[in-house]
Amino acid sequence: MEISEQDIQPGDPGQPEARQPLYLAVYGSLRDEIQVGKWEIGASLPSEADLSDRFQVSRITTRHALRLLEADGYIRKAQSRRPVVTAMAPPRREGWFMDSLADIVAMVGNARLDIGSWRLERSAPDARDFELPLAARLHCLRGTLSRNGRPYARSIIYFPPEVGARLSRGAFDDAVVFRVLQRELGILIEDVRMTVWAELATEEDARDLRCEVGDAILATRLLYRDENESLIEIAYSRALASEARLSTHLVTSTRDS
Repeated sequence: MEISEQDIQPGDPGQPEARQPLYLAVYGSLRDEIQVGKWEIGASLPSEADLSDRFQVSRITTRHALRLLEADGYIRKAQSRRPVVTAMAPPRREGWFMDSLADIVAMVGNARLDIGSWRLERSAPDARDFELPLAARLHCLRGTLSRNGRPYARSIIYFPPEVGARLSRGAFDDAVVFRVLQRELGILIEDVRMTVWAELATEEDARDLRCEVGDAILATRLLYRDENESLIEIAYSRALASEARLSTHLVTSTRDS
């Protein structure tokens, strides 16, 4: 299967299939080949360069696809080595490891963002973090993330005036919103801080996530800063606890190399 950069372009909003990012098409093709046994467990996939030539996509696109395969447990990647197949079917996930922007991209994966609103709203705690008056109105994007037609998370994202005023509702065609800032405004993310906590589903959660009021919710708050250490995005996610799990890795001793 070959995938041309010209074959998959953003299409009509009423036809979500046409809006599939290139890296997801590459991911899907490689995943299917692994599942049918084209590569056995322990076998090496072609190099990033060879895969890019085969699918006629950029190295960055190929790298995103491989990261998603690794996040799903199909392959293992190592620096300066070709990816190795580790499973023909995705193993049980123990959670998403979050230590890079690429991990955030992999976690969102093939999700679809359905925009609920793009407007000015007041949020005193977030205005304070932006170092604005508490009554300041912030540009706010509200939406729902879904996979295979099933909603699993609500997204509420605030931007300071100098960022939000340069964006429009139509710009948010990517479920990974910080990539919109990179593409539209040339903003480079240098620092991300995340807080995680548990809550019970509200009426808004129940409506958007098709759950019951009082169901378990995993809430996250991510603060994105640019290369100048300026806070440029505050993103909240409210996900069904049954659909969300995060992991971390603590090193408790120093090992000799």
